[in-house]
Amino acid sequence: MQGRGSGLKVRRPAKAASCLSTLKIVLRTGCDPASSQSGNSMHFNTSSRIRSIAALAAAYPLTAWMAAVFLMLHTGLRLVLMGQTWHAAQFDLPSAAAVLGVGLAFDLVTLAVFVPAVLLLESALGTRKLTGAGRIRRGLILVTAAVGFYAMGFGVMAEWFFWDEFGVRFNFIAVDYLIYTNEVIGNIRESFPVGTLLSILAAVTLAVVWASRNWLVRAATPAAPRRNRVAVWLASVAIAIGLSWVWSIEARHGANEYQLELSSNGLYSFGYAFRNNEIDYFEFYSTLPQLPPWSAETMPRIVSATPPRNVVIITMESLSASYMSYGGDTQNLTPHLDRLATQGLFLSNLRATGNRTVRGLEATSLAIPPLPGHSMMWRKNNDNLETLGAVLADHGYINRFMYGGYARFDNMDVYFGNNHYQTIDRNQFPQRHRGFGNIWGLADEYLYDYALEQMDRDAASGQPFLMHLMTTSNHTPFTFPDGRIDLHRSRQGAVKYSDYALGRFIEMARSKPWFKDTLFVVVADHCASSKGRTSLPPENYHIPAILYSPAHLKPHTDARLASQIDLVPTILDLLGLPEHTQFMGRSVLRTYPDDGRAFIATYQMLGFLTPHQLVVLRPGHKIENWRLNEQMEIVAPAPQPDRLVDRAIAAYQTAATRARDGLLQHKVMQPTP
Repeated sequence: MQGRGSGLKVRRPAKAASCLSTLKIVLRTGCDPASSQSGNSMHFNTSSRIRSIAALAAAYPLTAWMAAVFLMLHTGLRLVLMGQTWHAAQFDLPSAAAVLGVGLAFDLVTLAVFVPAVLLLESALGTRKLTGAGRIRRGLILVTAAVGFYAMGFGVMAEWFFWDEFGVRFNFIAVDYLIYTNEVIGNIRESFPVGTLLSILAAVTLAVVWASRNWLVRAATPAAPRRNRVAVWLASVAIAIGLSWVWSIEARHGANEYQLELSSNGLYSFGYAFRNNEIDYFEFYSTLPQLPPWSAETMPRIVSATPPRNVVIITMESLSASYMSYGGDTQNLTPHLDRLATQGLFLSNLRATGNRTVRGLEATSLAIPPLPGHSMMWRKNNDNLETLGAVLADHGYINRFMYGGYARFDNMDVYFGNNHYQTIDRNQFPQRHRGFGNIWGLADEYLYDYALEQMDRDAASGQPFLMHLMTTSNHTPFTFPDGRIDLHRSRQGAVKYSDYALGRFIEMARSKPWFKDTLFVVVADHCASSKGRTSLPPENYHIPAILYSPAHLKPHTDARLASQIDLVPTILDLLGLPEHTQFMGRSVLRTYPDDGRAFIATYQMLGFLTPHQLVVLRPGHKIENWRLNEQMEIVAPAPQPDRLVDRAIAAYQTAATRARDGLLQHKVMQPTP
């Protein structure tokens, strides 16, 4: 059993050890490595070490000041976040002290990477030939300090925003968001009083730099000889290079995920995510020597004598099961969804495959378990895949994917456009359907209105249609049109507005001639938050799914555990279309010998969930096995080896093999007569 709270284990590479020895020489000699030749110089007491560090700081005042500011800002951020999550993280004094200690270690490792650049800059600013008179040099040093403080403060502020949204340090999401600066910056501006916060940061910057001016201007007249400055700079470069090896180590310390995240450094986590952005399953995860034949379907199918003709999939942004009455909500946030759940096939124990929209769209189009790293929507050679759209295109369907935001986000336009869908985003919406919106997208009601108009045209053509809609209103900054609901701007308000817009859409669709022949599938892309005390908290992947077609489906609640990837095979069963063995989901219309299963994952951790057990596959060929209580919450480790572990490995290894070997490509099937 290899749990996540086993502590931080850092193997120091030989190169890093050598670099640390070099730094010791520099510190012990007051900035002159040459004086370390005497063997007696290797014996110094604590006071000597302190004096050496003080001498080094005095010799490089700007670098020392920048380092102190960095450590204070990141320690301060850690303390603030610890205060916000104290109860959720189950802190006590020993665990809090451990998080602070390990956090300081990661802060120092991160700081060491930037020190050479600051040292070089300080040396340049203190050189008369480069910067001229002393007054000019002092001015440049103060400006540099101000820019540095502001940049570090801005980074800490950005990380606070990120934590508020995702409950984690900078990670792979932050790396991906580098591509979508317009949406991300716009979202932050609309969600927070950015102008006020930046003004406050500027005022604090000026105050701190002015208060530190007497110390900082010492850099205008370097105290250390040039030879010593070069030696110190080379030593810092060597240390930075050596410690760069540590950036392949993930911060792991503590009893739960909150503590793990807080013990890291945001910049370190960002570097780790950037460095490990692509993950090969076969190199990093457990495999079986021989894969058993994959068979998702083992029971006879149930085909309606009068199947529906059209399909409308509504993927709702961040709709956790907890927002509905069956999930425990007492604020009546989703009256329309609650009513719809009693009128259709309600899957009350469905689990999302991931914690991002890109995973939800992958599951509801490709029906494949989530692979580590990027989803199939982002991978190379992801065109002409065996998607729901590809299958329905073989049967004469008009397929459209419509998004209220910009479809270039998360590569939606490329993925759907290359896989038998026509992609429509807010750029293609006619002006009459461009009402209230924010940086993330148009309000849901305008998406639904244009979809109704488009479906009227498709139905008039005589061809069946698939319309896949992706909503945006239940996302930060949580803004929506006035006068629709009784709540104002908030997460709860956005949930209730999304529910209002859906109810309005269904009522308008009832009046359409194509309504009686249409299957509506309402499902969330992921939960509002996946943060929790464990690596993969099953309760934070719980989402609703409703299949609604009054003329073809009797009201029924199915409480079996199911996965988001099961929706595509279920839709095909309801349409009475031929089976497709490429899909790894299984239809909920059939019965199975087990009690259900689901796939839940993060960027690196792959979970195989049953009603009583959770197997987690982690990089480094590590496996976690957990027992669950009746509420499907993790309670204790389960014994290993276990047959469920082999099932988990077989499922993910099969998905990875199909992706690697091109076996997800679409194979045209002839329509049934």
